[in-house]
Amino acid sequence: MSVAAQTAVPNGSIKGRLADSTSKEPLKGATVSLLNKADSSIVAYVLSQDNGTFSFDKVSQGSYLLHISFQSYDNFYRPVSLTADKPGVDFGSLYMQQEANVLEGVVIKSTPPIAIKKDTVEFNAGSFKTKPNAVAEDLLKKLPGVEVDKDGTIKAQGEQVTRVLVNGKRFFGDDPLMATKNLPPDVIDKIQIFDAQSDQSAFTGFDDGNRVKTINIVIKKNKNKGYFGKAAAGIGNKDLYELGVNMNRFNDNENLSVVASSNNVNKQGFSAQDVLGGAGGGGRGGGGGGGGMRRGGGGGGGGGNFGGGSSGLTTNYTAGLNYRSPWSSKTEGYGSYFYNGQNTNRDQISRTQTFVTSDTTTDNNQVLIARNNNYNHRFNYNIESRPDTNNQFIIRPGLSYQKSTNSSNRTTGIVKNQGIKVSNGTTMSESENSGYAANLDLNYQHRFKKKGRTISLGLNGSYNSNDGEGNNYSVNQSYLANGTDFTVDTVNQRNFNNVHSKSFSGTVSYTEPLSEHSMIALDYNYSTNMNTSDRQTFNYDSATHNYNVLDTTLTNYFESRNTSNRATISYRVQFPKVTASVGTGVQFSELSSINRTRNTDLKQRFTNMYPTASLNYSIARQKNLRFNYDGRTNAPSVTQLQDVTDNSDPLNIKQGNPGLKQAFNHSFRLMFNSFSQTTMRNVFLTFNAQFTTNNITNSVITVLDGVEKPAGVPDNTPSGATITRPVNLNGNYNMSLSFNYGLPLKTPKSNLNFGSNLSQNQTVNLQNDRKGGSIKNYTRNYALGGVIRWTTNLQKNFDVNFTSNSTYNIARYTVNQSQNGNYFSESLSTEFTYYTNSGWMASADFDYKYYGRGAGYNTSVPLLTMYVAKQIFKNKSGEIRLSVYDLLNQNVSITRNITQNYIQDVQNKVLTRYVMLTFTYNLRKFGDGKMPSFRRGEGRPDGGGRGFDGGRGGGYGGGRGGRGGF
Repeated sequence: MSVAAQTAVPNGSIKGRLADSTSKEPLKGATVSLLNKADSSIVAYVLSQDNGTFSFDKVSQGSYLLHISFQSYDNFYRPVSLTADKPGVDFGSLYMQQEANVLEGVVIKSTPPIAIKKDTVEFNAGSFKTKPNAVAEDLLKKLPGVEVDKDGTIKAQGEQVTRVLVNGKRFFGDDPLMATKNLPPDVIDKIQIFDAQSDQSAFTGFDDGNRVKTINIVIKKNKNKGYFGKAAAGIGNKDLYELGVNMNRFNDNENLSVVASSNNVNKQGFSAQDVLGGAGGGGRGGGGGGGGMRRGGGGGGGGGNFGGGSSGLTTNYTAGLNYRSPWSSKTEGYGSYFYNGQNTNRDQISRTQTFVTSDTTTDNNQVLIARNNNYNHRFNYNIESRPDTNNQFIIRPGLSYQKSTNSSNRTTGIVKNQGIKVSNGTTMSESENSGYAANLDLNYQHRFKKKGRTISLGLNGSYNSNDGEGNNYSVNQSYLANGTDFTVDTVNQRNFNNVHSKSFSGTVSYTEPLSEHSMIALDYNYSTNMNTSDRQTFNYDSATHNYNVLDTTLTNYFESRNTSNRATISYRVQFPKVTASVGTGVQFSELSSINRTRNTDLKQRFTNMYPTASLNYSIARQKNLRFNYDGRTNAPSVTQLQDVTDNSDPLNIKQGNPGLKQAFNHSFRLMFNSFSQTTMRNVFLTFNAQFTTNNITNSVITVLDGVEKPAGVPDNTPSGATITRPVNLNGNYNMSLSFNYGLPLKTPKSNLNFGSNLSQNQTVNLQNDRKGGSIKNYTRNYALGGVIRWTTNLQKNFDVNFTSNSTYNIARYTVNQSQNGNYFSESLSTEFTYYTNSGWMASADFDYKYYGRGAGYNTSVPLLTMYVAKQIFKNKSGEIRLSVYDLLNQNVSITRNITQNYIQDVQNKVLTRYVMLTFTYNLRKFGDGKMPSFRRGEGRPDGGGRGFDGGRGGGYGGGRGGRGGF
């Protein structure tokens, strides 16, 4: 009857005002929840306003329980009913007491959906319903003010979350996805969101103005002792499969987590969403989809991938272990180990437009078949010891090893203006590389008796080794200017490349309070980096059938050493609403470049100032204005400095430049953040700018008939090849402005987020001019984007999420103006899941992507994935799922790369439609089977309703027990 009544037109209202029973002062920020009387599910919740008032609008007729909670005050329930004759209830003033038995309500232990504790927003995980077999990421999507992108990137209150803790501790290192994609919601008690200071600031009390948006996942006390996890196995057509296991053992402060997986459906990494949560092809990884766009940065090439598709067909093998254990009451250790193996088959076609001069453009059409095998091991450990409150020791060792083998066969055809032939050819290559790295961090921090006086000592050492060898065979026809006559260039070589590096640094930091509101910090840092690069190239000797003819042009032994001494001084003031700091530093550095082969030695000395400034203005609670500025150097790498030619790719030859200088980067950031604790609305506005002097960018010369080849380039370099050499140039900058607005909706119960961004960047490089020399080319990129994200938080048995992301890109070139272009991209995504109480579940995930690109590559991609699943066994611990990935058989992978001197469109072969049958088993075994507090099985005060998560009936009158636990 109650449920039927609540289907009426929602036009009722419930309101009131909260105040302290003694002072009569209004209570702001109290959590007021409206519960369904039938099953105690949350219908709606609000936080009281500044004047203590609260209201629920558009409430359906029916019977409810009003639950009010506030820190340091007693909780209580109040029954309330809305009928056709009485559609609204006004409680008037409700006076909260700090004693038990408030206003005839019944005091019980219960957790509100949301609580505000100083600057921390805390959500009760049990108040937000998620679909069966969900992961923590699905829970985060339900929280007001939280957004989760498809790649797992999290934003909270408008800012990107870069750190996710579990019970206040790091989980699998610093990878946020390991926690959000592995932990199930049913073991989570609370989600806490706050701005964390840096470790150094937290210890010394010297606030550097930097904040890290952090999420802490608190495990339920009764789930903090026991085992939980899942295992899955799937088999599909086309000989496809996937296997995965994720197990966790928690014992208070000791925990052990193990993940492992193997699949050949292009699912990457360790995440449970990829390994387990989306088992059967319903996950994100299944082999590509859509396309992407890369925008080159200051150095040319690379940049972010907007959209992206999987590159090739990959078989993945992964394993990982995370362990944390207290050694004593004052010392604990924790660490992780990862293994990842990938076997990738890549069939690719591409078109690259290279801007040679203002009136010359080449088009390179290429077909590539490549096979890549890559394996790596990573180990990290942390030892933290706190003998007392004034001393802290941290030791962080790390090891890694990687090995890869690669082979490729590539055919190319290059033409220039009006289709005039430049060259065509075939290149076959094989290579094998292996390397390892070791590093050790030692830190000691001490507080003196005088508050604010601290000293910190830090030492860091590292060693890296990378050894590789390969064969390169190519035959290219280079056409003369008439496009008819040609010469044949053949390369048959074996090369060896060994790169080793050592580094050491030491830091001393001292803070001294000057007054109640001010402090000074002194820092000194010494660092040295020593690098060697030994490259040897041997040509094939047809007489001996061996690679024993040393090519002196392509052989070189090079050393570099960069030593710096830096001293800084910073002054900080701190008041209740304002924290500000200014500082400056000076660095003396020496960069040595030694060519052992040519017996040359170049030394460069630099003196740089390091200004810093920060301001944090707390306009109001959860409303902040922040400003940061800093300047820092960027030293060239040993491969950029080494004066040797690398022709392992005959069409893309690279050279070093021993005369490179350090680059200096100026970074500015202005940020405004407002989060309403009563309405849960958030506004985030940020402006970023970077300006670089002596930026390390590229000189790119294209070899054509009549163009003189740079020194050191082999005579058999084919026409159409590009020669890339790093140089220092000024004029590089980038600026961006982004805005985000998020709010919860009451009808339907959901979260809505709007975002927009505007960016501009300029990069400078050198390229051919008409006279055979080089000329500066300025590339300016503009982008305007917008995103709309809607996530439901309904109590009914379905889940709906929608995302729209649009970007308009403008590219302008000063030299090759004919190549100026505008590009529009659009991405739409809809996820729908329906599940029944009997264990059936059906889901559809639809993605539509459109990207503007070159002829033959301009495409739209509709991608539909569906599955149906049934939970089995008495406690629903098992699941059988049948999935169809790419139901419409439309999947493609197309990527556009934009740099200063070329535009490239790439299409990779991807995994298309397939079917997967998967079995998943969920394990839950805890030392304490009891579920604490109401909503976890303790019955309601009015004696009705059902229990939850295997809890027993109880409370006042006794509620009916819930379904079996794990």
